[in-house]
Amino acid sequence: MSLKHILLGILQQPQSGYDIKKMFDEVFSNFWAAELSQIYPQLRKLKEQGLLTVESVPSDKGPDKKLYEVTPAGQQELVKWLAEGPITNTEKLAYLAQTFFLGALPDDQARIDFLEPLHSHMKQWHEHLVCIQEQTKTEFPDYPHDLPDEEFYPNLTLMLGVKKVGAKVEWVEECIALIKSRMNR
Repeated sequence: MSLKHILLGILQQPQSGYDIKKMFDEVFSNFWAAELSQIYPQLRKLKEQGLLTVESVPSDKGPDKKLYEVTPAGQQELVKWLAEGPITNTEKLAYLAQTFFLGALPDDQARIDFLEPLHSHMKQWHEHLVCIQEQTKTEFPDYPHDLPDEEFYPNLTLMLGVKKVGAKVEWVEECIALIKSRMNR
């Protein structure tokens, strides 16, 4: 997967760098992370490649803000990327790599101390995603069938996020329980 293509997808409507970052934090958090230090250089490259336009507009909060929007060439690049089919086996989960090496910690309590904040984070993340889904359900009585296209397809990613993060919560709980049972042997 490519940050380039995700940005092209986001910028179907004009948005500022701040708005883009907010989407990563609120909408894409269950499958992609990006920092402003990654977003702005990529936006510059996309503009140089003719895939985006940039317009300065007045801001209520200080200096003018830049609004980025996909060009027809950018739209073609996005469609080409989608037509290539699903890209798989690209996930990188640092916490899972750390878990693999937990045996390097001095004792089981240190391992549990590592996993408990992970559990708390996953639980909060899951609750956040469920809250978004429940809010959408209240707005659309025949959820998800009556969602308009611009909400239906993003909702498919939300549905996986709810299931995937829920499974991660259960996995961390199981890991902690297994370590505690080993301590009591």
